[in-house]
Amino acid sequence: MPRLIEAASGRPVLAAFLLLLFVSLVFLAFPQLDIAVSRLFYDPASGFLDRRFAFVEFVRDAGRLLEWAFAMAVLLPLPLKVVLPQLRLPIRPRMTLFVLISFALGPGLIVNGILKDHWGRARPRQILDLGGDAAFTPVWWLSDQCQRNCSFVSGEGASAFWLMAVVFLVPKEWKWPVGIVTLAFAAIVSLARIMAGGHFLSDVLIVWPLVLLVLLLCHRLFMRALPPGFDDSVEGALARAGRGLRRLVGA
Repeated sequence: MPRLIEAASGRPVLAAFLLLLFVSLVFLAFPQLDIAVSRLFYDPASGFLDRRFAFVEFVRDAGRLLEWAFAMAVLLPLPLKVVLPQLRLPIRPRMTLFVLISFALGPGLIVNGILKDHWGRARPRQILDLGGDAAFTPVWWLSDQCQRNCSFVSGEGASAFWLMAVVFLVPKEWKWPVGIVTLAFAAIVSLARIMAGGHFLSDVLIVWPLVLLVLLLCHRLFMRALPPGFDDSVEGALARAGRGLRRLVGA
């Protein structure tokens, strides 16, 4: 195990891709695993658990709130710098780019823009085995059982796991604690979607390494590849824009 962890840390992009491949192959080999897990939260008389437990919807709402709060926390310093040019940015511009573009590409484009609207996988509550009228589709199979905003993959699972971006921003000594807490939160949000019949287990376990892959690639592009003077250049440009705006309005 230590050697495996060491190898993964040395080639994290490859490790994330192999994890995505492994999880996909498991659910392709054992597709009924999805139905078996979803059936644990389904009662033929009353449906899925979201109709009986308000906690499920509370977790869903809390996930959305935390994701928006994180996005705003890294975005707002930029316009604030224009309003207050003398203010020193609390977060480097490259970090803001990393966070926002990783969200736009991962949960945004790949998950909601491509997979959910074009793979056509019916949600658990829509399939015949669990009270619906649609056919079950294994992972990665193109289907016509759903027209838009479909089950494969989990959008909220992707957004919740995207919060792992914070691990890349905190000091080294905080990475493990922050990572464990964030992963636990992503697991709770994702479990709530499974309990509600909104997603299969595979929708969650496949989207996690997929989003991780996007995070790692964006980290390499924005946190490492940008030139050292990028942050100072952006901060200086924002300050100049702010001072120019003040002169324009006569402040």
